[in-house]
Amino acid sequence: MPDVTIAQPSPETAISGPGGRAGTRTFAGSAESVSKARAWVKSFVPGSPAADDVALLTTELVTNSIKYSRSRCAGGQVAVKVRLGDGSIRVDVIDQGGIISYSHGLGYGLAIVRELADECGCEGPCHWFSLRTGGAS
Repeated sequence: MPDVTIAQPSPETAISGPGGRAGTRTFAGSAESVSKARAWVKSFVPGSPAADDVALLTTELVTNSIKYSRSRCAGGQVAVKVRLGDGSIRVDVIDQGGIISYSHGLGYGLAIVRELADECGCEGPCHWFSLRTGGAS
């Protein structure tokens, strides 16, 4: 797989509009970024009954990106995109491409994502989930 470049105009971009809220933030490819990404994504759904699940699923995807992709290398990054609207949230975690083959196993993280998310998937270096937030956004 070719290197994936994560280009962002700034570390954090937030957008509000009639369809809801959205934002993108780039994090360093280090373990310290997992809690930062989790808190940032959770801030989109304060008070939601789904907030803890949103935080857990974000933690799993960001951890996998840092642990299993080129994002963990010096200067590596992970981008997190959030879109909130129509009573649901979608979170995309984009890393810099794989280092370790998935045949080595990824533990239970992706199984947790599949179990808790309403929908989830993988498109190249992007892993994503969507979840109902328990109300209109």
